[in-house]
Amino acid sequence: MKRPQGIAIVVALTVILLLSVISGLIFSRTMNDLRTSRDNTAMAQAVNLARGGAVAASALLSNEVRASLESIVRSANPSMGGISTSDVWYYGGNSTQPIPSTVATRLALLASSLQTSVNTLICSRNFAPDGSGATVQVRIFFTTAAACGQAFPSAARLPTGYVVDNDNNPSTPLTRQVQGYALPYVMVVTASPGTPYQRNVLIQGEYRFLLTNGSFARYALFTNQHRTRSNTGVWFTGQTLFDGPVHTNERFRFSFNPWFGGYVTSAGCTNAGVSSCSGSISPGAFFGSGSNTTFLSPSQMANPNAPSWTSGGNTHAPVFDGTPKVNWQESFIPMPPNAQDQRNAATSGGLYLNFNVTRLTLYAGDAAGVRPSCNSAGVCTPATSTHQYIEVCRTSACTGSDRILYRYAADGILYRHNGSWPGVVERVGFNGMIFAEGSIDNLTGPSRTDSSNPNTAPPALTSFSQLTVANAGTGRNIQIRGDLKYQNPACSGTPTRTGSTVSRPTCNNLSADNILGVYSQDGDILLGDGTNSSLQDLTVHGVLMTSRGEVSVQNFNTIQPRGSIRLQGGIIQYAYGAFGLFNSSTGQMTQGYARQFTYDPRMQDRAPPYFPTTGVVQVSVATPLSFGQREQVY
Repeated sequence: MKRPQGIAIVVALTVILLLSVISGLIFSRTMNDLRTSRDNTAMAQAVNLARGGAVAASALLSNEVRASLESIVRSANPSMGGISTSDVWYYGGNSTQPIPSTVATRLALLASSLQTSVNTLICSRNFAPDGSGATVQVRIFFTTAAACGQAFPSAARLPTGYVVDNDNNPSTPLTRQVQGYALPYVMVVTASPGTPYQRNVLIQGEYRFLLTNGSFARYALFTNQHRTRSNTGVWFTGQTLFDGPVHTNERFRFSFNPWFGGYVTSAGCTNAGVSSCSGSISPGAFFGSGSNTTFLSPSQMANPNAPSWTSGGNTHAPVFDGTPKVNWQESFIPMPPNAQDQRNAATSGGLYLNFNVTRLTLYAGDAAGVRPSCNSAGVCTPATSTHQYIEVCRTSACTGSDRILYRYAADGILYRHNGSWPGVVERVGFNGMIFAEGSIDNLTGPSRTDSSNPNTAPPALTSFSQLTVANAGTGRNIQIRGDLKYQNPACSGTPTRTGSTVSRPTCNNLSADNILGVYSQDGDILLGDGTNSSLQDLTVHGVLMTSRGEVSVQNFNTIQPRGSIRLQGGIIQYAYGAFGLFNSSTGQMTQGYARQFTYDPRMQDRAPPYFPTTGVVQVSVATPLSFGQREQVY
């Protein structure tokens, strides 16, 4: 009995031992698998974070870095990569073709300055999602110098910059037009998901950008003299909300907390003349209200990007939300001396009107001239139109030979009505320029079906139309008496403020093509008809500019309150035009129109046909191109 029992005990112990060994092996294998799975997950997270960081940094290159790039090229400092010469090539000399060595040398200076700006933007930034506990650091090398305290990666190469695109024609007199350049870069993204695991992704690419002579259309507001024609200073107040670039050749006045969502610049002239400063240059701005005002130079501001001044218990602190924010010493930007470019464009490829125009009506329609119908909510049927119509009236009766009707479709062939459509061909390849040698007494779109509701006004411009309406002559004005609306607007809404928070308009239709410019060389641009029957809430989509006059409401100080001027675009003017009068105690409008302005962000890169240019270099497009990425373990 004892022998079998002993054998059973040995067998049992052996089995237990084997099971223990097997369990231990299984447990060890399971733990190894768990560790491997954890490691693989962490490594995959790190790699994905790094790739996401690269995407975020690329978006930064298209936006904030682009703003820094433009600031540098406009600095007029060649040692920093700025453009100060009148050479045909922005970076490449004055020869028929760009000189590669000159391009490389000048772009190297630009790359060095841009590197400093980029380091400031990204070196202390964590590109990981908020609350993730992860860390994503980015370094961008435009030069082989260290960036963010890290050396240039030895496995990478950085070629010289070069010209990639240009519109200059060697067979014609050389002028600056659109020119494209490329700055090679290396991006290194280091990511950790909050564990000891870390991965690096290296991207080789090129930062390609287009330079062009900037258009005045890019401004939400531009004034040569920041005062009225009667020499009264204009103050920006807490009711002021501009969501695009703002510039004056003189100096701003700030009361309380006006808000600016774009780059704000001033040249600092005490008295701006037609082509240069007539007075002295004293950069800075006025702050205050009533009799409590002061002038602060940039050196007197505790923070030039967020200046403030307190007096009488009130703090006056404009809010600058743009990128870049503000420049108190921008170069003087002269306004055009004449409208010859617009006149030439109209005679060679547009519509030239050698007479005073009583009424100029723009409207969208079908082949039979039927206009869309728009309900009280602004929904129009049909949503798109096939033809753009231009009706020119010599007299108020607008009949017989005093009425000329044109139309064109997306093919650009301009027809003149001769009793029936399609009419006779007036111009093949219509360029969108309409020029009058006299006044335009009424520039308007189609009439509303409900005079009190601007939503019921059919569109003035079809979705494909790009037009500039211009005139010249001393005292020759352009008066906008009716709504001018896009069939396909880029934005909806206006900037609104709730407490200290400003909500921007919704501008999610930036691929829209319809654009309107209105330009008067010597006269004013007047809004409304100057009577108490002027339209309620006049709506204007387009960029309005006058080189020697002002954009103002007709009889702003005598007509009853008529709601708001709802502008989607920008205003460029020699002197600051008035829109209405308000009760300073209650803020209620007492005469004229209030302002509801929405900047059209498409104007950063685009402009109406033959719209006047500033002579200042503009970065119209900036795009990072990636030629591939690889993971690095260093």
